[in-house]
Amino acid sequence: LFFCAMAMAKTNNSVKSTLLQWRQSIHSNSPRKIRASTFRNVLLALTVLSIALWLRFALLMDSAGDDRRTNYSQDQAKISTISKNAKVPQHKKQTIPQNLIPKKSSTPKATVAYAVSLTSCGHTGSRSDPNLHEGAAVLQHSIYLSSHSNPASTSKYAHKLFAFVHPEAGKCSDIFSRLGYEVQIHDTPFNVSDIRGQFLKEHIVKSGCCGEKEYLKLYAYTLLDYPIVVHLDLDSLVLKPLDDLFDVMMESVDGLTDEGAVARSRIPVMFAEPIPKQVDAFFTRDYNMINPGHKHVGVQGGFLVVRPSLAAFEEYVSIVLEGNFKQGNGWGAKGYGGYFG
Repeated sequence: LFFCAMAMAKTNNSVKSTLLQWRQSIHSNSPRKIRASTFRNVLLALTVLSIALWLRFALLMDSAGDDRRTNYSQDQAKISTISKNAKVPQHKKQTIPQNLIPKKSSTPKATVAYAVSLTSCGHTGSRSDPNLHEGAAVLQHSIYLSSHSNPASTSKYAHKLFAFVHPEAGKCSDIFSRLGYEVQIHDTPFNVSDIRGQFLKEHIVKSGCCGEKEYLKLYAYTLLDYPIVVHLDLDSLVLKPLDDLFDVMMESVDGLTDEGAVARSRIPVMFAEPIPKQVDAFFTRDYNMINPGHKHVGVQGGFLVVRPSLAAFEEYVSIVLEGNFKQGNGWGAKGYGGYFG
């Protein structure tokens, strides 16, 4: 600003001199030339004046900004103090009536086995295949969240994890052990060469994703130490407790409790049919894997809830060994088969 003022002072003298020349010219009625340097001085004076005004405006704005920031900080400090000292009015607190909060017993009603099958080491053939360890980890955690083991869960049932592993996949099963699965090495529950039906013997090894290894799932029926076994595919996820299914399987109609009756009323059943007195399995139909208009819909093999039974296990094995699978008509020529599940 000092140098601007000095420049303006110097220029001011030139401007005064120029104005005096104009004045004399007017009184003398004789035209007079104005030097080019005079115009330059006038232009310089206007430029310096503009710069000075801009600087003055900038200083004023900065000062105002400092004041606003100071006031804002003071206001925030006041708000913080008020927040710390303020008390929430009692009528604003939301409470849930105690009779509506499910009471969770410290002892689980039963332990349910959750099983998966590992037929190979994935697409890469490596134990580090993310499809294996990530799927196994996510599934394991989702089961925990919906289990009695999770303090935040309302489930009455504890859980135990199992992995049925084919010998060819043994090298990549260590991740399951580290995640808490009990690893059981099992070969296919039957020899393909012993299948009596020629068509099934030739095609079962090429069926589905895993051929005859798909039948590792049958080992779910052999976990006799558990009242219920849930077999899941590794790409599945448990989103909430399955207690309603378990309650129905654990109770009989003769000794039906209010808990069991409520569970039955909440389970959606196809075609509004009544739930049988004795329930040994729950499953879902796989409509996505059949052609439109197909009369018989197969079972979705990625989700099975079964009651363990060696008799049931041996019956399924005997059905496969019999090999009564008709091309185009499926098992027993009844229309079931010929697609995944």
